[in-house]
Amino acid sequence: MSTESTITTAPETPGAGADVTRPERTVATAVLETLRGYGIDTVFGIPGTHSLEFYRPLRSLGIRAITTRHEQGASYGADGWSQVRGLPGVVITTSGPGLLNSLSGAATAYAESRPMILLSPGRPVGHDFRDIGSLHETKNPSAAVNAIVGVSRRVTSGAEAVTMIHDAMRDFAHSRPRPIHIEIPLDILETAADVPESATAPRPLGEPTPAPEHDIAAAVEALAASERPVILAGGGSLAAGPRLLELAELLEAPVITTTNGKGAIPEKHRLSLGADLRLSTAHEFMRSADALLVIGSKVGEAELWGGDITPQGPIVRVDIMRDQMLCNLSPDVEVPGNAAAVVPQLLDGLRAAAADAAPRPERDLRSVFEAMDEEGRRWAPDLAALNETIMEVVPDDTILAGDSSQVTYMGSTTFFRAPQPHSLLYMGTYATLGYGLPAAVGAKLAAPERPVVCLVGDGALMFSIQELMTAVELNLDLPVICVDNGGYGEIRQNMLDRDIDPLAVDLAQPDWVKLAEGFGATGFPATMDTLAETVQKALATKGPSLVHLKI
Repeated sequence: MSTESTITTAPETPGAGADVTRPERTVATAVLETLRGYGIDTVFGIPGTHSLEFYRPLRSLGIRAITTRHEQGASYGADGWSQVRGLPGVVITTSGPGLLNSLSGAATAYAESRPMILLSPGRPVGHDFRDIGSLHETKNPSAAVNAIVGVSRRVTSGAEAVTMIHDAMRDFAHSRPRPIHIEIPLDILETAADVPESATAPRPLGEPTPAPEHDIAAAVEALAASERPVILAGGGSLAAGPRLLELAELLEAPVITTTNGKGAIPEKHRLSLGADLRLSTAHEFMRSADALLVIGSKVGEAELWGGDITPQGPIVRVDIMRDQMLCNLSPDVEVPGNAAAVVPQLLDGLRAAAADAAPRPERDLRSVFEAMDEEGRRWAPDLAALNETIMEVVPDDTILAGDSSQVTYMGSTTFFRAPQPHSLLYMGTYATLGYGLPAAVGAKLAAPERPVVCLVGDGALMFSIQELMTAVELNLDLPVICVDNGGYGEIRQNMLDRDIDPLAVDLAQPDWVKLAEGFGATGFPATMDTLAETVQKALATKGPSLVHLKI
């Protein structure tokens, strides 16, 4: 096969292109070969003048390009895909505005500790910082992105870009996952790859890092002596898989999770207290514990809602990053390591310590469940009823996508009982609007066999309604439930609480059913009386659908 072909490159000025000879295996190809080797078969983005070479090898590599209608939707979609698939989401943007448009999704991935790789072209070598009015001119895009993500680098070779991907994959496995950005100057992106194909092959990622034995011994001693332990499971706990449930059952320890840890154990299990860390009844129960085991969580302020969860006994914290163990809640015992390795270590140690002891008596948690349930309903009784109605009709393996709408964080986080991790796509720290619909698109692409439902408020949906067209184009069976309270209902109430006459929060509404039909989706009006029946119709509908519920 010839190693060169005639292609049209994309200069900095539109219309100035010319047919020139370029190698078939470019730096762009080498970068995408590397990603494909790690199992990534889907990328999100919008092709642009400067990013064309990223798109050239996609078909031959078996990588599907998902074109969203806004780069913000691309990064949210990549995040949803990543959570369900278990691989880093990949976003390809053009330079300047395309890259900057994607940063809300990158910031989400950073705040929620999720893996993401952003690829963008950059101005040619020697042209950075030149204020000459070139296409997509941006003062210092890599520096701008670096203020948002874990690492952003303007590379000087294809080999450096490929090494960044290998290093990122290892870091994602052995450290707190944070998004990375690779900016490749145009004149490097389009030139012959300076790395052989063998250098793009995936590298072994190694085994999860265990904790030092003396730290395990201290943790086992503290937990074995407890009678009323509680486990707080964050996103980092998900690496432990079903071993976390074994640990909870061995200790007879109720498990309460952060929203990122939701589903760490099946939420219909007798020991699951759900993802209700915000509730005062949860705070009170955790304070009554004589030991608190925190696994893979920063114990974020945004989820505690000002509550105090300091127990009566020792705090044992397990985390892959030591700085996280010292965040927001001071530990008595620090256990550094990957939960995938540490939880089995704890199990072995506790089983050995209890070898001659009788099993712990089963704890009666009915009063705790009832108190938390009552408080959850008291916060927002209409949203509780709404969520419960929906949960009664969706299949058990449904993936639910929400965003920073009250219907999500005062409803779905409590009343959607997740059967497994990543069943609720949400971002409790970054708390953005517009996330739900594109994240649902990404999730459905990652798991087409599972039902996916997007449940958001009208204000939130209007942030990303254009991605309904993406779902239509992809012919995804995706119900979107729009809960319409006339605008930004929560902010309106916040204003009233502060004696501010509501301003800029009551929004004009489209005809949502006609809007959906205009996109080529199916639209359904609904009331609370017809909601269950209407959601069942939407689930049975081929292609995307929108259920408009006015409350």
